Amino acid sequence: MPIILRTQSMAAPAGVREPAVFLVPHADDETLTMGPAIEEHVNAGAHVIVVLVTDGHASAARHLTGLSVEEFSAARDREFLAACAALGVPETQVFFAHCPDGGLSPELARAVVATWIGLFPAGRFRTMTWTDGHRDHAALGSALRELAPPTADVRFYVKPDEWEVERERPPLQTERATTGRYLVASDQYALVAPAAGRYGIGQLSVPEVFALRRASDESRWHGLERQAPPGAPPRS
Repeated sequence: MPIILRTQSMAAPAGVREPAVFLVPHADDETLTMGPAIEEHVNAGAHVIVVLVTDGHASAARHLTGLSVEEFSAARDREFLAACAALGVPETQVFFAHCPDGGLSPELARAVVATWIGLFPAGRFRTMTWTDGHRDHAALGSALRELAPPTADVRFYVKPDEWEVERERPPLQTERATTGRYLVASDQYALVAPAAGRYGIGQLSVPEVFALRRASDESRWHGLERQAPPGAPPRS
C-alpha cells in the first residue's frame, strides 16, 4: 500500500495546519456523497485535500469496458482527478493510497487514517459513515471514529441512497452546494472519450446513484456521538 507522504509540506503550503482532509474510499464517492460538501469547503476558503484510498479495480463495470485491471484502475483515477478539479480541488491537493478495492481491511483503513492525522493533528477530517453498507466505506468510517482526537472536527458522510435507511447513527446534518460544481463533477463520470482514456465508468457503475446526486444539492453527514455540531463554517 503506497502511502508515501512523510511531511506536511508535501500536502499543503507552509502555514496550513488545519486542512479539510476528505478520505474517499472509491472514485465517485467524492462526488456522489461528498460533492456539495467539498464544493462548499472550497468556497469557504478551506485548504481541501482529497485522498482516494482504493485502486478501484473491483467494480463490476470493468467487464462493460473491455479494459484490463490496470487500465481500468488508471481510467478510474483519471475520472477522479477530473471530478476533483471540477469541485475546485487541484491535482496538487489530490493523493492516492491505492489500497485493494473491496479488500480495505480495518488495519489498512487505520493505517491510512493514522497517516493523515499524523501529518495534520489539528486538521479536519471527513469520510464515509461507519454505518455504510459497503465494507470499504464502513472501514474508513470506523477507523476515523476510533482514531480521531477527542476534540477533532470530523464528519461522517452518508451516501444519498442511504439517507432514508434506518441505521443507528447520530442525527444527520446538511451541507448545501451554492455553485453547482457537483453537477460538473458528475458529468466527468459520464464522459466517454476512449482516445483520452475516459470511459464513463462512474455512470456505468451506479447510474441510479448519479441520478440521486443530480437531483439534490445536499451532502448529509453526522459527527461522533461525543461531538457537538460545529456552528461555524469551514475554517481555512
